[in-house]
Amino acid sequence: MQKVAAYILERAQDLELPEARTAEGDRLRGVIEEWLKNKGALSVDGTGSYVAVDGSDARYNVTSAVDGARSWRMFELSEVTTEERKFVTSISVTVGHKNVVIFVTMEVGAVATSITRIEVDSKCPKVIRDLLAQPGAWFHGASRVRLLSQVDGFDAGESLALEIQSGNRTIPFVVVSRAFGRTALPKLDEKLAHDLAGVANVYSIDADASWALTDVLRKPFSAYGGAVRIYWPRLTDHDDPFRHPLWTATRLQGISTDPHAALERIRRQVRTIVMQASAASVVRPSEIDAIRGAAVRSEYAALQAKAGSLEELKAKASSLAEFKEIADSYAADNDDLRQKLAARDTELVRVRDEVLQLEADKQRLEADKQALSFQLGQVKAVAEVEPDAPDQDEADQPPEPGEVRFYKKTHSKQAYDVLVRSRDCNHNAWQSSAKADKARKGLARLVGGQRQWKTMAHCGSCTGGGRWKVQW
Repeated sequence: MQKVAAYILERAQDLELPEARTAEGDRLRGVIEEWLKNKGALSVDGTGSYVAVDGSDARYNVTSAVDGARSWRMFELSEVTTEERKFVTSISVTVGHKNVVIFVTMEVGAVATSITRIEVDSKCPKVIRDLLAQPGAWFHGASRVRLLSQVDGFDAGESLALEIQSGNRTIPFVVVSRAFGRTALPKLDEKLAHDLAGVANVYSIDADASWALTDVLRKPFSAYGGAVRIYWPRLTDHDDPFRHPLWTATRLQGISTDPHAALERIRRQVRTIVMQASAASVVRPSEIDAIRGAAVRSEYAALQAKAGSLEELKAKASSLAEFKEIADSYAADNDDLRQKLAARDTELVRVRDEVLQLEADKQRLEADKQALSFQLGQVKAVAEVEPDAPDQDEADQPPEPGEVRFYKKTHSKQAYDVLVRSRDCNHNAWQSSAKADKARKGLARLVGGQRQWKTMAHCGSCTGGGRWKVQW
């Protein structure tokens, strides 16, 4: 199974007393249980089945452990499709020494062994939004988890910029800028906030707030004019700007001629990027294993003590008849105890194996982090962001007569090529483009059909779609 997303939601405010933490844990479990019942589950204990939206074979299993005032309860939902793809969502509520924590993982895999790609479009479970809607503040580490936030005005934008720069920030911020009061695509800020609830904070900012971000963060890290940007935690002045992916309004609107199709495509891109990052970097709360281990040890000790009481009664028997009565009385219990002890031995072995697996997972996560750093560096290709694109305001200026500009082909559509503004490739292999009809149509769509150019040449050395030199 491959983890595709992970969430941590923590509550600690006004939960200093054990009774308060227990009550809060029970209340949050109630929200999850109600969600499970709405899926068609007849009970919220043990195992059972529910109704999957796509008709998959859907089952759930509920597991609990208690250690004094601490407790843990996990709801594991498993769906197997007709194509033998398996999707597992695990949601646990942990009542700890100091707080109450929701930990969620989403995994995908295959039922049978097969080395193949599994296409998955992960989406935020509804129960996450149900939990976030509960009264009180949620946190992920030092960062407060918020729903969509409107940021209007220079002062508010400056405050947001300082929060983006904070070294204590533990979740990504997704900033959606508005131009003339509107996002580049219809309701883009609302849709992203819906998709990223619990794994990122989404901020919708106006033009004045955009100026504040540019003023504080500097132009390479800005977002304005309808642009969307992901700001990862621990942003510094020395970061590569492309580590924090940017989609300009031109890029967003150029994804498709159909605004709805463009909206769905960018939603999936951003959702995939953020959820993959959460899967690789969110760590399972250690208190879960502490509670489970303590509960198993406590129950194992109780079973051993109960089994030993038979030997004590045998020693106290004053006659053969009394001994026979005691033996008959405890015979069935003794067999049951042996079975339970054997089951607990199996459970201890399973827990030990799970700990070993967690150690292996830690090593895998370290490797995933290194891979993620590389993937984030490549995100510009996934998000159709040109690595050598000019600054945002420079790209938005119309060409001047006699000016030479460079464009790069990102992909091709049926009737035209999709071009984006780029910088000079510094090659000296420009060739005639007399037959490049699709490239000419793509350029006309990008700059507007009313603008005319003098010459258009193709670079014979560039790869990956090719590059064009245009003199206006």
